[in-house]
Amino acid sequence: MEWDLLEKTTFWIDNINLENANLDEIARVAAEALSMTTKEIMVVDVRPGLLAFDIMKRKVEAESVIGKEKDILFRLSQIDGIQIGENASVHSEGILGLIALDSDKAKDVLEKSAGLTNQIKEAVSKRAKVFASGTEVITGKIEDTNSPYIIKSLEKEGYKVTFGGILKDDVLAAADRIEEALEEGYGLIITTGGVGAEDKDFSVEAILKMDREACTPWILKFKPDYHRHHKEGVRIGVGKVGMSYIVALPGPHEEAKLGCDTLIEEMKKEFDKNVLAEAIAGALRQRWRNKMK
Repeated sequence: MEWDLLEKTTFWIDNINLENANLDEIARVAAEALSMTTKEIMVVDVRPGLLAFDIMKRKVEAESVIGKEKDILFRLSQIDGIQIGENASVHSEGILGLIALDSDKAKDVLEKSAGLTNQIKEAVSKRAKVFASGTEVITGKIEDTNSPYIIKSLEKEGYKVTFGGILKDDVLAAADRIEEALEEGYGLIITTGGVGAEDKDFSVEAILKMDREACTPWILKFKPDYHRHHKEGVRIGVGKVGMSYIVALPGPHEEAKLGCDTLIEEMKKEFDKNVLAEAIAGALRQRWRNKMK
C-alpha cells in the first residue's frame, strides 16, 4: 500500500548526539530500516540532540515506514560515534510521524488503511466518463452513436457513467478535458475517435500527455502521404494515472463497439494497461483481417 507524503518528506530524531560519526553509514542504516535504498534517504541536519533525514521521493510503501521507530533507533545505536538518549524518539509533521507508532497500533492502522484504500479503489473503478471527439460531431455532420452504446454497455456492468461531451481536434484541449476527469475521480475515461492518421487526430497523443508510458499499439500501418495521412497508421491507447485508466478507441461505430466490448470483458479479469491495450488492438486487427479476405 502506497502513501503520498504530500511534500512532508522530513523526519527527525531527538535526544541523539553524534561525535565523529559517518553520515553515509547513518543514511545507509536508516535506509535499511525503512526498506529503501541509500539514494532515497539522506541526512539533512545534525545539531546537538537532533538528527534529521529527508526522504528523496514523494511516495512510500506504508509497510516500510509505519512502526519502525525502535528498529531505526537500535540500528543507529550500533554505529560508532552515536549516542542514543533514553527518551530518543522519531518525529515528523506528516505521514512519516507514523514511524513512531508501536507495533500493535501500526498493525491496526495498516489494516484500517488497507480497507479504506480498497473501498476507495472500488468506488473510483466503477465511475466512468465517456467522450466523443471530432469537429464532424461538434458541427452535427455525423451522429454520435458511440457514446450511447458505450454508456449503456458500462451501465449494464454496474458503472456509474457520465457523458463528458465532445473533444475538439486539439491535443492540448483534449488533454485538459481528460485531466479534469482524472481530478474529478473517474476510474475509467474513454474517448472515441481521433486515433487515425490525419493531422486532426490527437486522442492518443492526449493520453500520452497524461501517461508518457501509455500503451499505444498499432491497428493498421502504412506510409504517410502527408495529404490525408500524416501519421504511420491507426492505433489505440490505454494509459493509467493513479487508479484511473484512460482508453482511446476508434471512431467508426463497429470498431468502437468491438473495442468497448473487448475492454469490458478484459477488465473483468485483468487491469494491466498493456494487457488491456493489446487485447483491444488484437480484436480490431482481426476485424480488419476478416474484412480484407
